[in-house]
Amino acid sequence: MHEVAMRESLERLAEHDGGRRLLQLALRSIERGDHELVSGCWTRKGDAGCLFQHAYWQGVADGAFADDGRARAWVSGVAGKDYGRVIDVIAAFDRLARAEYAVERRRFGSPELDRERWRARVSALLVDVLGAGPDPGRTEARATVPI
Repeated sequence: MHEVAMRESLERLAEHDGGRRLLQLALRSIERGDHELVSGCWTRKGDAGCLFQHAYWQGVADGAFADDGRARAWVSGVAGKDYGRVIDVIAAFDRLARAEYAVERRRFGSPELDRERWRARVSALLVDVLGAGPDPGRTEARATVPI
């Protein structure tokens, strides 16, 4: 149930160029492995972050923009009118993490996750969604967005 919701929210975000770009950046950062992947927050002491924090870190590493420390503003700018879809992904991401990957629940804040399994699952979901490509039945024109 939670994984289906996560996949569907990722697919909706990937339908649009800005959302697809965010997911591609996030996947590259997660696979690079410089930072832990967590849920429920943007960063944890600068050493771990959520899906979109990873997209931001990868954009900085690629030199796509300067690191001004404003990840939320950058994600909003890339997502554009689809920012609501980003919020949907964050909510689905958190529900899946809490339901299936939490090894220690906390009264406040994000749970401690089985990080290895969580990273592997999120990477696999991103590869599946991004590998599926755009919906061929879509009538909206699709521009190529360089990464």
